[in-house]
Amino acid sequence: MAGFIFGYGTFITRFWHEFDVIAEIDGFKRIFHASPLFGYWYPYVIKKVDQRCRGLLLIDANGDMLPALDEYEDYPALYDRIQVPFTIISDPENKLGAIDSEERKAWVYIPSIKTASLKLDRIFKQMKKQDIEAYKEMMEKDMWLEKIRDEHPEIAEQFPALFES
Repeated sequence: MAGFIFGYGTFITRFWHEFDVIAEIDGFKRIFHASPLFGYWYPYVIKKVDQRCRGLLLIDANGDMLPALDEYEDYPALYDRIQVPFTIISDPENKLGAIDSEERKAWVYIPSIKTASLKLDRIFKQMKKQDIEAYKEMMEKDMWLEKIRDEHPEIAEQFPALFES
């Protein structure tokens, strides 16, 4: 099964040497906060109207990446996988120029119902109760991109379009 995978979190830091297309998905917000009060958890996306999320587009030409990424993401227990349309933001080698806009859909890993309803709801409630400022910061800023910019300046240098809003 050939296709595309939208990397918005650890896939960026894991695959930035291999892929160079930056894409955006509408209706999703990246969530991340590294506060030790709430545990160091991974970024994920939630559906949120009027929001956009930029990430790295992984091109799975032979369809052999998806099974390994499913295992990495603990699909379907921890994450679900859905297809969403994407917009190309930066394609320096014009790899996707010939692809019809109707075919521009990528797999995106989103928290499963079990993960969202049990773990994320609990964390959000705890944050609101114990540290409303941390919660507001998480909802207003893209803390994951800030973390990448701080810890991986080479990624920020190679992909400035990833950090533009």
